[in-house]
Amino acid sequence: MLKPLGLTHGHYECRSLGETLPVFTDLLAMQVVERANQHAVVQHPNTAWRLVVHEAGAAAPDKPHNNHYGVRVARADEVDAAHRHLVANKERYGLRRISPPRSQHYARSVYFVEPGGNTLEIEHYDAQAVAEGRAIARPHWAQALAERDFPGRGYVPQALTHGTLECDDKEASAAFYRDVLGLEIAGGGRLSVYIKHAATPWYIVVLPIPRRKKFLSPANRFTLTLASSDDVEHAQRELRTAKGVAELGSLAQRDGRASFLFADLNRNWWEVAG
Repeated sequence: MLKPLGLTHGHYECRSLGETLPVFTDLLAMQVVERANQHAVVQHPNTAWRLVVHEAGAAAPDKPHNNHYGVRVARADEVDAAHRHLVANKERYGLRRISPPRSQHYARSVYFVEPGGNTLEIEHYDAQAVAEGRAIARPHWAQALAERDFPGRGYVPQALTHGTLECDDKEASAAFYRDVLGLEIAGGGRLSVYIKHAATPWYIVVLPIPRRKKFLSPANRFTLTLASSDDVEHAQRELRTAKGVAELGSLAQRDGRASFLFADLNRNWWEVAG
């Protein structure tokens, strides 16, 4: 079993950084902390988890709805305010398929597709979910942002809380993520399972989808960070014989750090780095 220090990065493929980055900064309260020719790193001020955005050009495909990232607001009425703001600024940001606000499983959400072909979510979790022991519903922030930190929209994203993955078999996937990758099962129900690193609140929703047709490229992945390059090399050797690894990439060395990519039993991509 791997022993990651953290689930530290998500990786996200878009068509144009110029089109997608304003969606993160202007609509989701995130900040660009690094930018190069074909990638940028964005981060919410309340979330240590970073999202690496890769520019792939006009041919980059739309991603399935069930492969998305979500931010959380503090009040349910902010989801409705977010919907109004998204609709009013649809043309300005090139947004598509803005859903009406909907409530299910103690959460209220609005979804939309940004011009890079990815779905994003703005959500709120009801306090009843926390009262019933749903750990993922607890606030993901120690100090809430104020309206002055993100003025004029009627809503304030307080954290980048989750990403999502599709799977073929929920139970087999949960076992792999727990027993091979060393992640924690943080809840779930009849339809999904939540996985996370034990030290941090952000999580990944794993959804069983029958007869999947679209699979993500390696540019769409999650990064597990290990303690050292030696640990990364050991992890690659361990995964060579692990049941559930569909494809294993070669070890790369750069600037004294090691990393490799692999595809899991659901053909979702991961990076191990250290």
